[in-house]
Amino acid sequence: MKSLDYVIIITKGIYDMIMTRESDYAVRILRALSGGEKLNVGQICDVELVPIQFAYKILKKLHRGGYVEVFRGVGGGCRLAVDLDKVSLYDLLVCINENIFVNACMAPDYKCPRRDALCGECRFHSNLSELQQKFEEELKSRSIASMFK
Repeated sequence: MKSLDYVIIITKGIYDMIMTRESDYAVRILRALSGGEKLNVGQICDVELVPIQFAYKILKKLHRGGYVEVFRGVGGGCRLAVDLDKVSLYDLLVCINENIFVNACMAPDYKCPRRDALCGECRFHSNLSELQQKFEEELKSRSIASMFK
């Protein structure tokens, strides 16, 4: 099977992407910080075109996940705290709290009336499980740094 280069699901003519705007902005923030220097939120937003209201929320998650250091006060800002060659796209999506399911029925707490009626057996679900596993493996194989090259 060919590896996944990207996945876009089209729903009623509207693009519904697996990577949300929030995860896209998180990648942009990490790209801005990838040079190693300390930047303030305004600088990050100017360079990467991230709306400031999103930047604060995302930086909080990135800080909590250990991806960035945050310095408060005069001369404050943010600096990268990890090697982006060692952080996968999967890791980042989990940090941002993205649901990385190819279908809702992949979620552990999803209640499927068809699956329940068939005593847990659903061929579609079984096939999606295989695809889900391959998708996660692909996301785990891509470092954030490799996405910038």
